[in-house]
Amino acid sequence: MKAKSYPLLPQRVQRSRWVQNPLTILCINWWFQGMRGMGRKELSFRLLVELAVTLALAWVLETRSAAGLLFAWALAHTLNFTLNGQLWVCARYAPRLRVEPARIRRFLERLAARLDRIAWLDEAVVLGSLPARGLMPGAGSDIDLRLVFPPGLRGWLRLNLLLLGLRSWALLARVPLDLYGADDLEALSATAPGEPWLVLLDRRGRIARRFGGTRELVRW
Repeated sequence: MKAKSYPLLPQRVQRSRWVQNPLTILCINWWFQGMRGMGRKELSFRLLVELAVTLALAWVLETRSAAGLLFAWALAHTLNFTLNGQLWVCARYAPRLRVEPARIRRFLERLAARLDRIAWLDEAVVLGSLPARGLMPGAGSDIDLRLVFPPGLRGWLRLNLLLLGLRSWALLARVPLDLYGADDLEALSATAPGEPWLVLLDRRGRIARRFGGTRELVRW
């Protein structure tokens, strides 16, 4: 089984069978929902949406008690995890639920075409193992995608809605899409140095100018 990394835990604890259990991994991901890896622009949208859905559910359930509000939050949190989370990324740690590589490759091709049709989106890169493997997914692979936020309030809303739509699409397609929005180009530089990137979009050439001398950039 693929090992899950927990940077905050000691190595001995990380390697324990209890921590590496697929159910434990799913529960931890349900609780945190990738928020540690989010920038301010994505995290603010996530928290606002979850608060709004919690309040709406509390209103529908006609509850104001602490227990009722906690139940409404749990429902909202689960809905957010389902539609705007990374369920199939978690499934990579359960061998019986892994997605076949051919499905991932086909989804990547459709994803690249879909992003190319979005005129207001300027930058999109795939990180991780796919570029390093020559775009050939292996057992336990995922699509580690980063989209860069356009400026302004409109760009903030547009990209966050796009993230929600792409994650929901990946859920229905049963593809592990590890997707985040980067606040700006500098946020991309925090990824592991030396890793090649697959550049899906660089309409204004900013990625090539900023990172071309320090990373291998593979063009789609």
